[in-house]
Amino acid sequence: MANHFALLALGVLSVIPGRAFALEDSYLPAGKIPYVAEAPDQPQRLGPLWGERAKGPAGTLLKVPGNWRAPVHAHTADYRAVVIQGLWAHWQMEGGEATKVELPPGSYWTQKANEMHDDACLSQTECVILLINDTPYETYLPK
Repeated sequence: MANHFALLALGVLSVIPGRAFALEDSYLPAGKIPYVAEAPDQPQRLGPLWGERAKGPAGTLLKVPGNWRAPVHAHTADYRAVVIQGLWAHWQMEGGEATKVELPPGSYWTQKANEMHDDACLSQTECVILLINDTPYETYLPK
């Protein structure tokens, strides 16, 4: 477990612009992260670390159960992501075809705003992903 947090720290340091760091020390132990449901009838949970993702720059942990696949969706902002735990898969939809990339812990990817894509936790155990956005971020399904 300590290795996962070391990977998280390394990932955060490598993908957060300098202006995003707080001017004072702050701590949030893993057991006190206030996870909430992202959408009714969906199992994914969001744990805010800094900022408010719907309003601007933020870092948020996403937890999903093992063997879970999200519906095709998009977001209103570009984001960066680091896999903390589990085996993640990300499908980028281009020209009607999907390209799948498998991402083990420590992996990093980016996603442009308003591009439809798909994600899944391929491992038996839950997946934990760090999501980082610089502008207001909401998830939506295709119309």
